[in-house]
This record gives sequence, structure tokens and C-alpha cells, in this order.
Amino acid sequence: MQSNKRVVISGSPGGGKTSIIKGLEKKGYTTFEEYSRSLIAKSQKEGVENYFLEDPEAFSDEIFEGRLKQYHNADQIETSKPLFYDRGLHDTFAYLKALGRATEKWEKRTANYSYDFVFLVAPWKEIYTQDAQRLETFEQASHYYPFLLEIYSKQHLVIELPQTSIEERIGIIETHLKSHG
Repeated sequence: MQSNKRVVISGSPGGGKTSIIKGLEKKGYTTFEEYSRSLIAKSQKEGVENYFLEDPEAFSDEIFEGRLKQYHNADQIETSKPLFYDRGLHDTFAYLKALGRATEKWEKRTANYSYDFVFLVAPWKEIYTQDAQRLETFEQASHYYPFLLEIYSKQHLVIELPQTSIEERIGIIETHLKSHG
């Protein structure tokens, strides 16, 4: 039986999620990296510029399966510390909903899983950068945030992190986990 606390850090692309995850890892926490980056890089090597937009359903299936593996890997880890995910299973449904491609299948598929804590980062223009895997403009990236908030809020208490330093964000997360964990 799973006793580890599962914690998702999600939100807008370029809002600082991965930097928070890296900071938590440096502090000795077990983290799971954002699965989509490796999938995007792989598809680009195969000549597909934006796999998500070219075939949202197939991309989402692969993302979901990769994140599901991460979710179940938590059961094999022996630690008293919480485990942190750079995005979770529910992101898949939220992104499809943002494209107008969500189905009841996806809602049911994600409803079977939950996390102990969900922290979201809002769009943050001052730190946003595009890169080889983050192809959307800031405006496009910002479009996903309300859908992430909506989908996670259906099943979880969502804590929105302020736009402040990585250290302060990690401090807020740790304080919240200590007082509610």
C-alpha cells in the first residue's frame, strides 16, 4: 500500500515549475521530471515539429502512460519525504480541454488518480522563454493555466504559488507540507 505523499508541481509552461523541482531535488527530495520534454525531443528527431498539436490524442496517450509509470514508481520508493512530480496525470486532460479535444474518456481516466498536494504556478511573462521543447508563445502558454486550475480543483485542494524566488516558493511548499502533511 502506498504511503508516500505525492506532490504535483504544475501550471503554465515557463512559470518556474522545473526550477522548483530542481531546487527540491537539490534539497534531497525524490523528484520525477516532466515526461513530455523527452517525448517532444524524440518526436522532433523523427521530424515531427509539434507532436502535441499534430496529434493531440496520440501525444496525450503517450504522456499519460509515461506519467502513469512515474505515478506507480512512487510505490517502490522507500522514503519518509514527499515525492514531487513535474506535472501530473491531470495535466493531460487539462491540455486536451484547452484545445477543445477533451472527452469523457479522459475525464474518467484521470479521475482514477489523485495526489496529496497540488501546487500551481501561474503564467509569468518576466521569466518565460521559448526553447526547443517549449514551442508556444507566452500568450499560448498562458491559455493552459485556467484549464489546469479547473481540472486539478475538481479533485484536489490547489495551492497557487506566488511569483517570487525559487527559494521562497520551495519554502512555501515545505511550510505547507509540514503544517498539512
